[in-house]
Amino acid sequence: EAVVSTQSTGNNELTVTHKTNNLVKGMFQRLETMKKHAFGLMYVFGEPNDQIITGIWLGRGDKLFFNEDDNWTTDIVHYDTERLDMGKPENRALFEKWIAGGFDDWQGKPFEKDHIY
Repeated sequence: EAVVSTQSTGNNELTVTHKTNNLVKGMFQRLETMKKHAFGLMYVFGEPNDQIITGIWLGRGDKLFFNEDDNWTTDIVHYDTERLDMGKPENRALFEKWIAGGFDDWQGKPFEKDHIY
């Protein structure tokens, strides 16, 4: 299985909290056919006009599973992705913190909302 961290690019477009949350919800709707292949947590951090979307995904296979279907790449192109090596203690600790919901802030931006896929 692959563990992938994501962080939104184009954050200057994330200006209104409910619209930022709607971006995540829309992404999840478009990824509906991926349900059997992955589990994801996406979090919105920050205040209006200074927001970021970041998350962690667990998926089948050993590569970036978003690329296995053209429908799954629609939104992920707006995120920086990094496959985490779970053999590294710092990556395992980060994964465990994500799963536990242990973030009050990310890069100094306060927690706003979590979304579970």
